Amino acid sequence: MIFRSSSTLLHIFNYPPSTPQSHSVMSNQKDFDLALHTKWFTKEPPSFPLPSMKALGPCTSTWSWTYEQDFSDTTKILICAVLWTDTKAITKVRVTWKRSDPLGTVVAEQKHYPPPPPLSDEDLVKAHNLYGENIALWAEEAVGTTVGDGECWTLIQKALADLADTYRQFGKEPPLLSQGRTHGHPILTLTAPSCPFPDHHCKGAGESAGSVGEMAEGGG
Repeated sequence: MIFRSSSTLLHIFNYPPSTPQSHSVMSNQKDFDLALHTKWFTKEPPSFPLPSMKALGPCTSTWSWTYEQDFSDTTKILICAVLWTDTKAITKVRVTWKRSDPLGTVVAEQKHYPPPPPLSDEDLVKAHNLYGENIALWAEEAVGTTVGDGECWTLIQKALADLADTYRQFGKEPPLLSQGRTHGHPILTLTAPSCPFPDHHCKGAGESAGSVGEMAEGGG
């Protein structure tokens, strides 16, 4: 849901710009068991992210291949990255091996990057002033139509993608695109009781025109 006024919800998000904040390598994150014996890295596409990574929460991933050919063999290099959409933490994995003997030659490296620091109130206000009204207007213009598959989260996903293209055309910083079911910077999370939330739960959370509410679970 996209707000013009306060409403009952589980998660409320405000929008930061798309420019990623700098990450320093995280030293306290334990390396994942990469289960190299399964040779997942040799498959096309590779079986990534691994179950141990998915167990930490909703995530998105990307990967790419490179090759190095010599007279006797081919060295394959796989570079993968996984981003946890609820925290924005990132792990990158680099795997190299010889085509002739994957298990006997495989070498893997991992680097872990912590979540970016929370946005300040000032940053959130700037993001709202830059994007909020246009997000709300986009949603209002879509009233009476079916966007995507009709789910509420595809509405905001489409809104952000369209607005990002428009901002780029005018040489402006586009908003951060949806990361799975996470749509910006979380400013409030509530756990639903057996009866509806009273309005005061959302007051003071910072929600305003263009803020997004994501219902993680719902029931009749």
